[in-house]
Amino acid sequence: MDFASLRSKCHICLAVTQASLERKMGCSLDVTCCIPTRYSLAILLMGVITHFFTLRSNFSIIVVAMVKYSPKHTDNSSGEHECYINTSHDKYTKVHENMAAALSGFKGYNETNVVLQENSTEHTSQDKFSWDPITQGRILGAYSYGHVFSQVMGGFLEARFGGKKVLGLSMLLSSVLTLFTPVAAFSGEWWLFVVRVLVGFVQGVVYPSTYGMLSRWAPPAERSSLLTIASLGETFGVFIGFSLTAYLIVQCGWAVTLYITGVVGLGFCCLWCFLAFDSPAEHPTISVAERTYIELNLEDTKKGKDIPWLKMLSSPHLWALIYIHCTDSWEFYMILICLPLYMDTILGFDINANGGLSAVPYLAMMATRILSSLTIDALIKQSRFRKVNIRKACVLGLVGVAACLVVVGHVRCDATAAIALLCLAMAMRGLMVPGFYPSYTDLTLGFSGVAFGVSNCVSNCTGFIVPLVVGVLTDGDQTIAAWQKVFYIGAAISVSGSVMALLFLRTDPVSWARDPDEDSLSQPARDNLMSDVRESERADAEAVFLYESTV
Repeated sequence: MDFASLRSKCHICLAVTQASLERKMGCSLDVTCCIPTRYSLAILLMGVITHFFTLRSNFSIIVVAMVKYSPKHTDNSSGEHECYINTSHDKYTKVHENMAAALSGFKGYNETNVVLQENSTEHTSQDKFSWDPITQGRILGAYSYGHVFSQVMGGFLEARFGGKKVLGLSMLLSSVLTLFTPVAAFSGEWWLFVVRVLVGFVQGVVYPSTYGMLSRWAPPAERSSLLTIASLGETFGVFIGFSLTAYLIVQCGWAVTLYITGVVGLGFCCLWCFLAFDSPAEHPTISVAERTYIELNLEDTKKGKDIPWLKMLSSPHLWALIYIHCTDSWEFYMILICLPLYMDTILGFDINANGGLSAVPYLAMMATRILSSLTIDALIKQSRFRKVNIRKACVLGLVGVAACLVVVGHVRCDATAAIALLCLAMAMRGLMVPGFYPSYTDLTLGFSGVAFGVSNCVSNCTGFIVPLVVGVLTDGDQTIAAWQKVFYIGAAISVSGSVMALLFLRTDPVSWARDPDEDSLSQPARDNLMSDVRESERADAEAVFLYESTV
């Protein structure tokens, strides 16, 4: 009996022993009790991503509050005649104000709230800046300039030092920089630009580190669920960044809103440092049964080995993932960064209604992510469909996103239809996280953190390209026709991503991510190895069965 078989049987014995004790005692030996440790980590990662997206999205609303004169009030009379004489608009605005009030924590909408909204701008009247659409686009895109350059570094640092330290330092520095943002804004627009670049740079490590940590915590059959839990932070972060930020701006002003965000980030950073661990082997309170279940179900990886940069960067299958990622990112940034501007300049909502309604599409996306993750994992476990076909079907959701964007450009001033279509578009995009993004771990195994870092580096270029394109197309022309061009471009890019997935997406690991010793074996030795693998798989299946039936 070789060492691997002995190790497997020992782990099984330990798992069975602990499971029996837990059953007799009527409780879990793990301090997380009802929540498995791997899911506790996913919840912590959700908090990290919530902080990440709060700092990323709240600036879209803050910039609207910082600008002295909205573009709709300046040089574009045609924009005013397109939507602002709509007789149904006033009636619908009250509905939006009530919705925004509910989303922002109000219990009702009354005359007191109206007075607050009318008077809330008095303390910020001297805190506004005269920025044209191109300047606004440059400031909104500043975050992505820094974000691009730290992606690959994030995957490398996570592999070298562990995600706990990397993510903790990222939250610490980004929170401190957020506290200095108001000072930078009053010092000049270029100082603000530099601070936002730095915030983007230190937060660029978040997603690569998240994928790297999950590659050591998430068994393949639960990868979509754990990734979806962590990625719910995107929805929560955007919801907080839009609705709660709008409420705080109305009550306190945009500068105080940034101070509050920075302090909360520092608090969560302390919580992360106490509760997060890089792998099951390092966690002090994880149960033996759960640790055995995780370790026996993870694919063999090359952690600690040199990263095959040349093979990685020349892999056509990885570049197919990168292209699909870019198309998804284009739609994400177009809605994240430009939706508040569209609400302000075309649909004409005030800051409070703008923040609340801009967050609604992300709630639709969150619901889709939860439901689809449960469905996708069930399909993968039952093996009724090939994993690659499931991934491709999910990417086809981008075609639905494209259709919604095209129609949004044609509903003109019908705000109800526009918001409903944007909700539908984001709901379809919700299929991407559980359906497509686990492909990085499927394809590159232990190198998923670095591979996703490369992909995120390229895709985040859309974060500064999109606001610049929107600024150029709408500068001095805040009209429905100008925004139709924005939506058409986004729709075409979405469709191209679905076509790429159908042609080139794969989920089986590439050769440079697997153990190279397997490829150098002779056929008889390979047959013996496959026999050992099947024996090991039977032992692993026994461990999984025992774990799932007793815990």
